[in-house]
Amino acid sequence: MRNRFLLQIFSTLFCSSLIACGNSSPALIGGGAQPPSAGIAPKTFCGKSSWVAGIHELCDGHLVYRDYIYDDYGAKATVPAAAEPPGAGGTSSSGDARYPVGAENTADLVRIDLSLEGDSVVVEFELNTLYTADQTIAALAIDTDNDVATGTETLLGLTVTGADLVQQFSSGDPATNLIRGRFAKPKGDSWKIWAVTAQSDGTVMNLAFRGTDELTSVGGAFWEDTQAATLMAGDISAFAATVKVSDLSDKVTRGFEVKPGFHQRVYTSQYTLAPGEGISAEGVPGRHGRTASGCEQYFNYLGKYQPYGFFLPSGKGPHALVVSMHGCDSNHSHIIRQDVFEKQFGEDLNRIIVQPLARGSDGWFSDISERDVLDVLADTQREYDIDPDQIIAAGYSMGGYGAMRFAALYPDLWAAAVNWVGNTGSLYNTPLPGNPVTELERDLGDGIDLGENSLSGDSGAIGDVLDFIGNLRHIPLVGLYSGGDYLVPVTTALALRQKLIEADGVPYDFYLHPNAEHLTYAVLDSWQKEADFSAGRRRVKNPARVTYRTDASLDYPEYAIHHDRAYWVSQIVGRSEGYIDVDLHSFGCGQSTPQFVTGDDAGVGPLVLLWQRNFRQRSGEAPTPAQNRLEGTLGNLTSLRIDTAGACLASGTTYSLTSDGDTTLRFSDGRVLTLAAGLNEGALR
Repeated sequence: MRNRFLLQIFSTLFCSSLIACGNSSPALIGGGAQPPSAGIAPKTFCGKSSWVAGIHELCDGHLVYRDYIYDDYGAKATVPAAAEPPGAGGTSSSGDARYPVGAENTADLVRIDLSLEGDSVVVEFELNTLYTADQTIAALAIDTDNDVATGTETLLGLTVTGADLVQQFSSGDPATNLIRGRFAKPKGDSWKIWAVTAQSDGTVMNLAFRGTDELTSVGGAFWEDTQAATLMAGDISAFAATVKVSDLSDKVTRGFEVKPGFHQRVYTSQYTLAPGEGISAEGVPGRHGRTASGCEQYFNYLGKYQPYGFFLPSGKGPHALVVSMHGCDSNHSHIIRQDVFEKQFGEDLNRIIVQPLARGSDGWFSDISERDVLDVLADTQREYDIDPDQIIAAGYSMGGYGAMRFAALYPDLWAAAVNWVGNTGSLYNTPLPGNPVTELERDLGDGIDLGENSLSGDSGAIGDVLDFIGNLRHIPLVGLYSGGDYLVPVTTALALRQKLIEADGVPYDFYLHPNAEHLTYAVLDSWQKEADFSAGRRRVKNPARVTYRTDASLDYPEYAIHHDRAYWVSQIVGRSEGYIDVDLHSFGCGQSTPQFVTGDDAGVGPLVLLWQRNFRQRSGEAPTPAQNRLEGTLGNLTSLRIDTAGACLASGTTYSLTSDGDTTLRFSDGRVLTLAAGLNEGALR
């Protein structure tokens, strides 16, 4: 399993040249109906709005199963489906069942809730999507006597050994996406329960009670390998939940403790895209509109339930955390599910790793895709014991762009950033003075027409991270790039290196591997030097100097996205369109001034991978006496707020500030300082 990602890549490339391509049947996971077990448990479980997919629990006498999201692809067929799954973004599904046009995703099970009301059993199936009342069948089977020899029932044609009762419901409420049913309480003290959801013609799409160890297919993103193989075999007997009737009647609550390893988590978002549910196969276009450019910004997954990849280490908390961001035409299972990546970035450093789906394969970690990353971060911190000072931003390709963008625009969140072959925001970036290639870009228009391989200089990027490198003053960055990269040209990499060299006080390691290409690092699945770089890093909370560039055009107020704060500076408001620059140095805390050493070296590894490194590393610090003084420069700024405690600025602050226009500084203790264009000096009482 070491080179699963290599198989994903080869499978994707190979299958793209064929009319249809199937996957070999995976081995079935026995005992999908896992009982509550020892392991690491989230902080809450009953009435939750987020969960580890595949769990079933008792909540105040309700048996509750919570499923995987966007996993409704039914059985694996002997002749695979020719059509790519909706919203797949270049990935494949193990299941080959497809919906009629307009009914996509309508049998995607979210939750089952079964309870007792008097002499009746009440069951509720929640679906991810439901457009009309009669689109979906929800069905369950029960073995009421715990005897495999007595049951003769089948469930929509599937074998359920021992089942002696079947209930089927075919009318739902599209307003709530719920199918509800009621039936007489069966006999027996303990019930074994199976459940499925299906299209209205009886085609089963989703199998319940699969446990938390479901697999993703080769090149896939949908956590339904076991489901697809099980439905193809036609016998779902291994995938059931067993419940004592007394636990239901006595209103018992009992959680499911998830074992360490790779899982899917699901959270409930406050935000949806029209129509508010389901999948858009062609994608909802981003800011650039519907273009033909390669890797343009689109969003495919529309509803409130959003999944993300999740690796849980075996160690106890508090855990460090890696927020990993996927590449273009990739998803929330790539990279993160590789064995060595999990070990070197997760297990060895006691880190939880999360990888957002980010609303699709091409969201560029901006706008609602950016919201998804922030929400995944918040969900993980809410549910697990996370050290907020040890959170790492990381990403591959488009995700490398995302990692740098997040580090630059939210600098007070991160301890470090890791970037593998990240696009910088424009393929036309070069290390040449003045970047004359941008003139060529303007002459050619938004892109060079190469047919299906058409490339835009910006692709789907929202902002050029090269313009925000100064924001990384307190966030060590390691970047790995390739001499033979056909997707992120080496000129782009060298432009980033030049910006890092020119940046004042930004710590970094920049690796250029001349004999590597875009996928080399993923294929090798060896990440030791990057893991070593990020190990032990801790967030800087209130530095003496805050350097922060922002631009209101990068905000998205509809998704509560604002880039207007860094450390002890907040509520940044610009005077006009364009970049807003803040560079303030408080001497009030008497923090030592960091010292750096720069240089170059070279080496080999992993394997025969050559590398040349350029770096700026912290070598020490110089003592700085505490002074109640504020210095700095401000550009295109109308106003901002300063936290006086964070900046250690008491009454009688002296200042020497240069502004390019009228600016107002508001201090948290009520003081106000008005600046005019030019140099402003004085004392603030």
